[in-house]
Amino acid sequence: MLESYGTVAKEEHVKSVENNVLPNSCVLENIELFPGYHGENLPTDQGPDTFFLITTEEHSSEKIFRISDDIRAFTGHSFNGSPARICIGNDTYHAIRIRDLNRYEPLEEIQKCYLDIGIRFQKKKKINDLALIELKKIFSLKWINENILKDKDGVMHYLKLYKQLTWGRFRNISRFVKNNLNYANFDEALVVIYANEVHDLVRIYDKNTDITHLEELRQKYLEGIQRTD
Repeated sequence: MLESYGTVAKEEHVKSVENNVLPNSCVLENIELFPGYHGENLPTDQGPDTFFLITTEEHSSEKIFRISDDIRAFTGHSFNGSPARICIGNDTYHAIRIRDLNRYEPLEEIQKCYLDIGIRFQKKKKINDLALIELKKIFSLKWINENILKDKDGVMHYLKLYKQLTWGRFRNISRFVKNNLNYANFDEALVVIYANEVHDLVRIYDKNTDITHLEELRQKYLEGIQRTD
């Protein structure tokens, strides 16, 4: 097992949430679950996927994790709260990512709890755009072999890259990979996990994948890295 803290960088389309939020506050949601994947078994009826409570300032990861745990226990609402940063064009926003809530109704109550502890939210802003999202989270993964990991549900897989990548370079390499494979129906994200060693990874979401395809994907990513060195 690999259980540790790390970061995820990915691109998603986000838009403003208009209802069930504190008046004049900025809350975003993603509007397409795993945009790079278009499988038949992609969940479509589970409600909203992820919210971002936009804050007026950056807060430490430890603070957000601790406060989120306290609010979850106090309200009884099942959700995961983690720190995030959202880049849209030239604008950067600090946020609390709310995951696994799957409905809009508790949002305002959860915001009030953060507000009571001193977290302030940015004023309402109309947003409907593609965003680069960077978030902090705790990973609990299992090694399949020395180069591939999977999460506890076996849906997300992580391919070891042995190379630190910027987001721009990762995005270009991902385009190269998808343009040079017969099967390229997967959603990708850039991941770094800090354990006994630093693990640079690409996260793959593909419910129809297997070990052969994952190995092929990894080799193609390594090829893309070599081409841009």
